[in-house]
Amino acid sequence: MPMFLTFLRRDDRVAAWLRLLALASLSCVLLLADDFIQQQFGAQNRAELEAGWVIGLWAFCLALWLCNVRALVVAILGLFAGMQLLQLANISFFGEPLSAIDIRSLLREPGEVAQTAWHSLGEHWHAAFSVLLPYSLLIALHWRLPGRVSLPASRWALVLIALVLLAKPYRATYRNLDSFTPGPSRSSLHNSLNAYSAWAVRLALRSEKRLPQAPFAPYALSPIPSSARHVWLVVADSLRSERMGVYGYARQTTPRLQAYLREHPSALVRPGVAAGVATDVSLPYLLNPIREPGQDHLLREGQINLFRFARQAGMRTHWISSQESRLLTHLGSRYLDVSITREDHPLRFLKRQDHALLEILDRQRFAERNFVVLNLRTAHLPYAQNYARQSGDRPWPDTGAQAQANAYDNSIHYLDGLLEELIARFERLEGERYLVITGDHGQRLGEDGKWGHNDLVPEVSDVPMIVISRDAPAQPLDSLAPQRWISHYQIGKWLAARLGTRIDNPNLRENEHFVHGKLLFSDNFIQPVCETEAGLVHLPPLQLSQWLSRGHLQGCGS
Repeated sequence: MPMFLTFLRRDDRVAAWLRLLALASLSCVLLLADDFIQQQFGAQNRAELEAGWVIGLWAFCLALWLCNVRALVVAILGLFAGMQLLQLANISFFGEPLSAIDIRSLLREPGEVAQTAWHSLGEHWHAAFSVLLPYSLLIALHWRLPGRVSLPASRWALVLIALVLLAKPYRATYRNLDSFTPGPSRSSLHNSLNAYSAWAVRLALRSEKRLPQAPFAPYALSPIPSSARHVWLVVADSLRSERMGVYGYARQTTPRLQAYLREHPSALVRPGVAAGVATDVSLPYLLNPIREPGQDHLLREGQINLFRFARQAGMRTHWISSQESRLLTHLGSRYLDVSITREDHPLRFLKRQDHALLEILDRQRFAERNFVVLNLRTAHLPYAQNYARQSGDRPWPDTGAQAQANAYDNSIHYLDGLLEELIARFERLEGERYLVITGDHGQRLGEDGKWGHNDLVPEVSDVPMIVISRDAPAQPLDSLAPQRWISHYQIGKWLAARLGTRIDNPNLRENEHFVHGKLLFSDNFIQPVCETEAGLVHLPPLQLSQWLSRGHLQGCGS
């Protein structure tokens, strides 16, 4: 008899743990459900399942059941539901997930937001439904089941809950806002935890510095004929033209690219000027060709956007990146037909690195006309990791005193092989087509003892600009050929024309460029860069508020 009772008790414990695991799994599904419910009503929500996030969320759900503190759990879920109501409403209305700065803007004008929400309820009611349905079910489960069914309990679960809830706010104490940029293809709850944490720590209790109004005339957009069938833009991370053999670097870091260009002398090769010193800044300004600083509203509105122009021209749009999905924010993700990042294929990218892009590219279902943007990891710190898993020669030893510099050159050499394969695929396409190769920003490589980017110095704004056209009339390159340097703005405007939209900028000043500091929306530092007969002149960086308050007089025309 004692042995039988022991067996029953053991069986009860097993059943209790099985119930716990089932409830944790159901809770995880319900916390993920709001995105997929909203997706049934429209294409604004582009969330995808990411294995790492799902596993972490499931562990958090397990802790919520294990802690056995009903009031605390219901309060946490109620907080999540409130965050998600605002998040999904923003996605439905604007097509983009909330950022910390968006939260501050919304809470600063609650009356206007409430009025807009009320008048838009008929069109966007599904955002509230998508949140209230799964969260009501989940709160009901946590309110009714404890005490009615046997479940394991442990106060140690409170420690895990605290760690999860405090991790992102703690991270916000030492990371800037751009580290919490939402990703359109991430779970909206993941984005909410990032955005609200950054807002609470860095913005909620701080007064906002009002910037002077940017004194610029609006751009004019007009449709123009375009016969381009394929337009490809390749953006390599941390790519500095001075370290490429094709630009005269002593080491042969790009022998394959040089051989191709010798066979195709019509290709355009120029040094470039990056729009920003960080990927989070330069990519938005490249994909949204905006020249003058201080026009954040143009980035938020997304009307001057290459993906939008391509869609309007009837092209199929593709974003394929070996980097995180959060980089898609403010790139025009609402206009994408295909969006693939390293989070969609984490193991493939871990094993194949940038070469995984070739495999993904080969599987694409191209339409008759396509706009494709390929975002490569390439030469980002730590440099050696970018080619560590690839076979082949390492031309320069990445150990010893010159390890860092040699590793960077090796990574460019690795990129050279990758570009050879990309160009081969581009050559197999048919019809009028264009390929642009550039970097998001350059890199400090030991100058003044410093490495990396984020600094407004010439080395970081130095990027290559290579334009290849096939089966195309000569005229498209005529506007670029006279340029000694080509900026991100200039190549973006040129690409817009290939995509069927002409951008007329009444504020344009010849031979003047702008490089933005490491923050996208704030009183950022900017640096005017002037073209002169002697070369580029980088003026001293200054804050955007100072530049605007002076009537943008500190520039190449002053």
